Amino acid sequence: MKHPNKMLVFLLAAALLLSLAACGGQPNANPQGPSNGEDGNQQTAERTVTDDQGTQVTVPGEINRVVIISTVPLASVYTMMTGEADTIVGLTPASKNAAQNSFLSKLGDFSQVESSFAQGETVNVEEVAGLKPDVVLYNTANAADTEAAGQLTAMGIPCVGFSTGVSKTGNTIETFTRWAELMGQMLGKENQAQALADYGRQTIEMVQEKVAGLTPSQQKTALILNNYTGTTILAAGNTFGSYWLTTCGAGNVAASIDKPAAPVDLEQIYAWNPDVLLLNSFSAYTPEDILNNTAGEGQDWSGLKAVQNKQVYKFPLGVYYWFAPCSDSPLALQWVAKTLYPELFADLDLDQEIRDYYQKYYGITLTDNDLKTLYAPPAESAMAS
Repeated sequence: MKHPNKMLVFLLAAALLLSLAACGGQPNANPQGPSNGEDGNQQTAERTVTDDQGTQVTVPGEINRVVIISTVPLASVYTMMTGEADTIVGLTPASKNAAQNSFLSKLGDFSQVESSFAQGETVNVEEVAGLKPDVVLYNTANAADTEAAGQLTAMGIPCVGFSTGVSKTGNTIETFTRWAELMGQMLGKENQAQALADYGRQTIEMVQEKVAGLTPSQQKTALILNNYTGTTILAAGNTFGSYWLTTCGAGNVAASIDKPAAPVDLEQIYAWNPDVLLLNSFSAYTPEDILNNTAGEGQDWSGLKAVQNKQVYKFPLGVYYWFAPCSDSPLALQWVAKTLYPELFADLDLDQEIRDYYQKYYGITLTDNDLKTLYAPPAESAMAS
């Protein structure tokens, strides 16, 4: 009587093994496919995030079509998190121009990305909806974009808001790391966002530690031209401009401007007479244009201290214009610091730091020519209207 029972057990075990083999031999195999995030969420699992508007937004677990309706450098943060740009199907004209003329172009072809939905400050919500986005990203600090996002939400399209006003002091790295945090939650890339936040914090600490010993007589004064078109000169005021300079131990001569930027004339700039002049890469002009008086017609820069001492420089353009908050902001802080105080930061190999950062966080290998372009952005990369 015992032998038939043993035979029955053997047959049942064999049947189970055959069943497992038919299923790939893995009784714990995931039938829903691979994970789409570091936290183990499945591709089909939705995620709910709280954006910078304080709104809870539910987004798909798998995002294949993204439209960014605001002219903010969110494309740089998105591609840093995803390692690709092919899922971006809509950008504003200015953001598209920046992407095509920056190193974002190494991660995707932006020539076919749609931009006609944005005309100046106006967003055509029907055209955005026609792009069939899985999610729309926008700037909560822009009233027109917030209104458009509300209309798109009413159409059933998830809209996640990112604020350019995260930091009240203009701390661009704080703004970037908040964007990375929110983007990480949206994409299931929280660990990567934390690594970026750590790098940004360490960068700030390193720079502040080196400039802490500067005496008042050693501290330089500087002016950042937020933009310069020849007919209009915009000075960077009390937000980003002051953040870059004061964090690096310099005085912002335009700190009394109680807004991000304001028009000034050459007479005012001569009255300030800064030690260093920094030109934003929003502008098509180069330092040589100012040094050689070939910029705005009839404008003579030659009497400025910064010009006479050849202390005129231009913010680089990496994956975005470095003056504004973007995914290169920790690098930008190091560039400003080394530009202002080259002797103090003599041990900082900025070329290598940039190469390592791009390799680690973007998967981009920069050549020597790439670095030259980054430091000297071409005229066609200037901010488009």
